[in-house]
Amino acid sequence: MQHSDETVFFRAFDARSFGAALRSARQERGLTQQELGAMIRASRHTIVRLERGENVALETAMAAAKALERDVALIPRFSRLDVKR
Repeated sequence: MQHSDETVFFRAFDARSFGAALRSARQERGLTQQELGAMIRASRHTIVRLERGENVALETAMAAAKALERDVALIPRFSRLDVKR
């Protein structure tokens, strides 16, 4: 998958940082919370909760990541991740 030089990569440690990463990805794509919700058949309120790191279904979080053209990877703690461009 190609990405632009402006694409930001995030490493999330908890639900709150994961939600913040999704918020940034949504904003980078120029989508509103309502638009993202419509893409994944979720309410705007659910997107708000997701971006705050509050409880939402795992399927909802993964659908949002997919809709934002992001992958989620499990990386061993304290490992270094190099992304080649």
